[in-house]
Formats: sequence, C-alpha cells, structure tokens
Amino acid sequence: MKTTYRYAALLALLLIASWCRADFPIVLPPIPTPEVEIWVAPDGDDTAEGTKQQPLATFAAAVKAAAAARQTHPEAAVCVYFGEGVYPICETVTIDSLAGTADKPILFRSAPGAAGKVRFSGTAFVDGWEPLAESDFWRQAPEEFRARVRPEVLSKILTAPYTAYRTETYAPNSYGRRQEMFVGSQAQTLARWPNDGFTESGQALGATPISSWAQEGTAEGIFEAAADQRAGWDAEPDPFLFGYWFWDWCESFERLGSIEQRDGVQVIHIGEPHTSSYGYKHHLRYYGFNLLCELDTPGEYYIDRASDRIFWIPPEGDQSMSPELVTFERPWFLSIKNCAHLVLAGLTFDGGFGGAVSIRDSDCVLLADCVATRYANTAVEIAGGSGCGCYHTELNTLGYGGFSLTGGDRKTLTDSGHFLSNCKVLDFSRIKRTYAPAFWANGCGIKVEHCEFAGSSSSAAGLGGNEILIEYCYFHDLVRESDDQGGVDIYYNPSLRGNVIRYNLWENIVGGTDCGAAGVRLDDMISGFHIYGNIFVHCGAVQFGAIQIHGGKDNIVENNLFLDCNAAVSFTPWGDRYTRAWTDTESRDYKPTHKNCYEDVDITSDVWQKRYPELAKIAEDPDMNTVVRNWIVNCPEAFKRMCDRVIREGNVEEKIDGATVESLCEPDALGKVGLEPIPLGEIGLKAGSFLKD
Repeated sequence: MKTTYRYAALLALLLIASWCRADFPIVLPPIPTPEVEIWVAPDGDDTAEGTKQQPLATFAAAVKAAAAARQTHPEAAVCVYFGEGVYPICETVTIDSLAGTADKPILFRSAPGAAGKVRFSGTAFVDGWEPLAESDFWRQAPEEFRARVRPEVLSKILTAPYTAYRTETYAPNSYGRRQEMFVGSQAQTLARWPNDGFTESGQALGATPISSWAQEGTAEGIFEAAADQRAGWDAEPDPFLFGYWFWDWCESFERLGSIEQRDGVQVIHIGEPHTSSYGYKHHLRYYGFNLLCELDTPGEYYIDRASDRIFWIPPEGDQSMSPELVTFERPWFLSIKNCAHLVLAGLTFDGGFGGAVSIRDSDCVLLADCVATRYANTAVEIAGGSGCGCYHTELNTLGYGGFSLTGGDRKTLTDSGHFLSNCKVLDFSRIKRTYAPAFWANGCGIKVEHCEFAGSSSSAAGLGGNEILIEYCYFHDLVRESDDQGGVDIYYNPSLRGNVIRYNLWENIVGGTDCGAAGVRLDDMISGFHIYGNIFVHCGAVQFGAIQIHGGKDNIVENNLFLDCNAAVSFTPWGDRYTRAWTDTESRDYKPTHKNCYEDVDITSDVWQKRYPELAKIAEDPDMNTVVRNWIVNCPEAFKRMCDRVIREGNVEEKIDGATVESLCEPDALGKVGLEPIPLGEIGLKAGSFLKD
C-alpha cells in the first residue's frame, strides 16, 4: 500500500479523532444578590444568630444554618460569608443533600475583601522548644538514647513536648499517615541519610535470582549497603528505608529488619513483609529515614513517640517563625455529597493527613478562587455526579496528588461535564513519588484547560477514560526522579479512546534512568489519541522522545512543534505481540485486555462502534499510527525506533541557530513549514478570578 493512499484512508479517522465531546464551553455560575446572609468569624459563637454583628464560629454551624434557610426560604439566594482569620478544624464537615438552583446557587465564600485570608487549619504551632543539651530530658535520658544523638550536632538540636500534638494514625512510612512539620510553606525533613537524593547499594544477596529486561537481582530483600553508609541504624526503634528497589517507576517504603557485617561490608536485611513485589536489583537507589542518629542538618526533625518528644534542627537564617505540625487526621476536611448548585469560593484549606474537599454524587458544585496546601493525600476529589469543577484554584505542597476527577459512564459513553479551568498544582507527589499526579481524569467527558502543573518526581496527569480534553495547559519540570514516565501518562487499556491533547506547552521533562521521560507517554496499547498543536521544549530523555508510543495504534500526532528535544516521537512497536493480546484470552500478560475492552466496557456495542469506527479493525494493523505536519527543530533525531507501519507526511526537520518558542510560533514561520497556527499566547493560566470583590 502506498504511503499517500494509507494517509488518505485515515483522513476520516483524523477528522473523527479531532472532535472531542469534552470541548464544551465552561460557564461559571452567577453570583446572585444574597437574600439570606449567614456570617461566620473566628471569634464568633455557634449559639449566635449568624448575623454580621453576631456571627457563628464554625463551618459546621454555617452548613446547618444554610440548610435551615433553604427550608424556610426555598426560593431565596443563600450566601454564607466567612470573615478573615484562622479557623482551627478537628472534625470533618459534611454537606449532604443541600441544593441551590442554577440561577441562585448556595455560596460558601470569603467575606468581601477577605479572599485568600480565610484559612481552615489542620495544623498546630509547636511551642515549648529548648536546647536539647540544656534540657532536663537530656540530663535524665538513658545512655542508649544519648548514644543515638550525634555529638557534633547536639548543641544545634532543639526539643519540645509532643503530647499535645500526638495523633492516632501516625506512621512515618505512609503518605497518608506521616505527621509532617512545616516552617511556613517549607516542609521540614524527617531525619534521614543521605540528606538529599539517594545512595546506591552494592550487590543484591538474596537466595533467589531474578532477571528481567536486562535488570538482575534477587527476590529477597538482602543487599550490600552503600559503601559510605553510616553506622547506628540498627539501634533505632522504628527505622525505614525508601527506595526504587527494582524498577525506577515502582518505589516503596520498607522497614529495616537488621544489619549484619560480612567481610567488612554492611548487609541490609529488609524486614518482613517485603513490599517490593518485583524484588531487589543490584545497585538500587535508596535512603534511610526516621532515624534520630541521622538528625544532623538544618530543617530535619524526628518524633520520638516513646518519650513524647520532638527533636529539630531549625533552618538557617530567620529564626522568628515557629514550626507547625499537621494534626488533622480525617480523610477529608469537607465532604460534599448528594448536593447541587453549590459554590465554595475564596477559601484556603490548610493541613491534613488526608485531603481538603471531597465532592461526591453531586451536580454543578464549583470550587473557585480556593487554595489547598500541605495535604498528604489527594487534595480535591470529584466523584460521580455531573458538571462539577474547579476554577482559579491552587493546590501545592502535597504528599500525594492534586485533583481526582471521576464521572460519566464509559459503557454508554455518557459525559460527566466535570472540569478544571485556570487551576495550578505545584510541588506534588512529595512523599508518594510515582503515580500521584497533579490530576487524575477517569470516566467520560472531562475537560482540563488553562492550567499549570509543575514540580514532581513523576507524572502530572493520569488518564483513565474517554472523551477527555486537555488544552491550553503548561506542564513543566516533571519526571525529575522516576523512570519510564511521562508528563501525561496513560497505560495498558486500548479502550481509552477519543482523548485529545492540544495546544499545550511541555517544558523541561527530561528525567528517567533506563527508559527515560516523555512529555506525553502512551504506554502499552494506548490507542486513538489525537495530539495536536502542542509545543514541546527540552522534552524526552534516554530512549524516549517528547512523545512516546508503546504498542498502541490509531494515534495521531499532528501539527506540533518540537524544540531542543531528545527526539520528537519515539516508538516501541509490538507487532505480533499486539495481535496476541486479542487472541490469547488466558495469558496473564493479555487477560487484562479482554477485561478492559469486553467487561469494563463493550467495544462491540453499537454506541462504541458508532463513536469509534476504527474498532472494527482493532486487532489488525498493529503499530499503525499517523505522524503528520510536525516541525522538529534542533533535535538530535526526529524519530526513535521508527516502524514502517507509521504513516508520516509533511514533517519538517531543521537546525535553526537561536531558535525560540516565540519566534517559531509566529504565524508566518509556522505557515512556511505547512503548520496551522499554534496559539502560544493562550497557553497557561488566565488572569481573573470568580469573586470580583
């Protein structure tokens, strides 16, 4: 078949794929003139009337008052105003079955002029600090405890009582149960070695050899410690290790079992049960933590629950700020369920073992002009319902991920209408280092637009659905530690179709160790994506280009600009392996394909066949993808591992001294090489907020 004929035969497919039902306009609800006002203030009283002169004190009381107002004034516009200040929290607030209307949504918002100054806090300032060396505790401490403190830093360590901040679910090896300490926005470090990054082990010494994809090791967690690992870890009462034990996309916390000496070398034994299901390779990356004996650097802390003491070396510089411990242990601060037409605006949610806001089985609930910071788990969840979203909202300093959006019905391809618009997620996956993205989009019909996602050891987005549109977003400084990942990462489900990634800027995504990092990574049979009009700058590393396609088909890469990338597109063709995935129904390797395509959904149904006509030949033509009209500038190579089934037309490769994104995105410059305009000026966050006061 001639290339031009093959390209023409796929034009209809291209037109179908370029249309995504999630390309709906995001219309924000109105801010009605309040007909019932409820006021709340940090110095209020929950027995008060809830007026501006006699405000309530808590969010929970405000919810009860709003529900009562809807009962007595069902047609009225209800608005809850929170005055400026800090509201300590200790219990989850639930809003259940509360509904406004489309023209009169119920508002829970900051008072006029107080946006960004209303803070619901799950943290507590730690007081009672004193120099450890001068404390009664130190003078009375048993010798075995004193031996755990390095004498060279004794004079730098402060200590304080812990009893007032004690939590029930504390576990230093869990992203949802570690009790973090902060000085302002700066997280303090649980005492560890090495102080930054990782050290490298020697040989794996378990009894059962493992060899997989050029990696070798053993099944048992026994390995030579790093040559310069310091002594004293086995004297610690609760020592842990964190590591990438076999693959650099799969990390876990392991308890230190014991350390023995073999021929002058320290040998680490991981405690039972081993959580690394892949085993332990030679020369793996790890570090030790929760180690008082390694408390030696400004900004490190250690909690000793046996003695009810905290130990801390303050950061250098300004000593005027007091540290805060996260104390709120509940899964969510605010739980919204079975609600409709609610707006939360201008509020800050700060600190928790879990997340800030959960919105479940609700319609048209909006989170706007809000901030969620210093949370250990997913910060904001939208699950079920329809038309819910977040606008002009920032999440930052997160132990896990940012937003989780799930909705719609994939079996019937019914859209959810959920969205993110003009949002920002920064400094996430701080404790859970992989697969904790800035946002998850699962289900059908979800839109993400004009957002910024930056600062992670791994990916910024995970997709698990259909008709998902990502456009006008800025992804940068991602995949800084893990491997075999992408800024957007999708894997092992060829039914995830109809998704469009267009008009985004991807910059500085160049991590990876063995495989690499990509801006967009379509892994293990991911098919039917349209990647259009994006700008990739300094993306791709090791074996990956800015876009990596692993075993999928029917993907279209069109009208993109690649500048200073490792390569534009890389491929990992599957060939006969792809065909076997459809015919081998019993193999462990391929059984998931049948569950994904015939149980979770039914790709043979009329609605699926009509929406995705290419499914008629789903098991044929493996690795047939389309790469057309792309401009590849100053890249060492255009394509890696090119397959002859890939259709290529109109791609331009050039070396241009002094090329910049701005110069290359000029309409005339793009037009000269056959590309349609790419709206650089529209990419990223937009000015403006929901509240206008």
